Amino acid sequence: MSNINNNGNGDYDYSSSTILTSKFGYTSAKLIHTVEKNLYIVLAVILCIATLSILNTLGVLNQLYSENVDYYVDIILSVVMIAVVAPLVVLILKSRSVLDKWNDMFEVNTITSSFNIAMSSRSKDQVLKALPYSISEIADPLLAYIDTKKTDLSEFFDVKISNDLSFDVVVDKNVVSNDDSPIAKDLRQILLDYGSIVVKIIDDSIDKKTAELFVDSLSKYISLTKNKVGLGLIIGEETTRDAQVFSNKTSYFRSKKIDNLLLLAKPSVPDDLK
Repeated sequence: MSNINNNGNGDYDYSSSTILTSKFGYTSAKLIHTVEKNLYIVLAVILCIATLSILNTLGVLNQLYSENVDYYVDIILSVVMIAVVAPLVVLILKSRSVLDKWNDMFEVNTITSSFNIAMSSRSKDQVLKALPYSISEIADPLLAYIDTKKTDLSEFFDVKISNDLSFDVVVDKNVVSNDDSPIAKDLRQILLDYGSIVVKIIDDSIDKKTAELFVDSLSKYISLTKNKVGLGLIIGEETTRDAQVFSNKTSYFRSKKIDNLLLLAKPSVPDDLK
């Protein structure tokens, strides 16, 4: 059975997707129930404060105890209120973090599955073909643009960013035709909102060092083009465990303006099976 790891930075290893789905579901349910219990306590404290305020307004409390007692009761209730609300805020923030990670996990698994289904090989044209079927945000404008280009899609392949930086496939607002057609303008705007899609294809296994170097190249791409990266994708024969763990440091990548980093294993098809 695969292990589930939390890498210490609040990011999870999504490779054990089925088990991790159950883990996220259990954690989310537990947090929600805890928040619910705390809400009951908060409501009880608020009800007590409201009751005392009403009694105090009506002058009932003045007949029962002195002003000093009233003052101390108010202080105690305020302290209790803060003591109850503070952990509740922490729980809400923690719940949001867990749900965000759950959403990231589903997004990564959905994109990975879509690419595996849509691609028959690791070729550049197969990658471009799979993009509209794997990323819904860019699907319609990219398909429309590809249809207008017919068979000439070379602008997306072997894109040179600088003398020492190039990628196998790049889909960004800079490579899209700079004409005033509605289709091209629509695609450029979508890519501006979603971010660039940058792909590296290798014939070997994707290890941690390969992933780290790719992230460095994406950072250089961002610095040179001023574009954020919506998806950085490496496609190789297989992925190592440490590379997969590294790719799940979502918060680290997003601090570098890389929304998603995906490592895709697409084994070569033996000649006798082609």
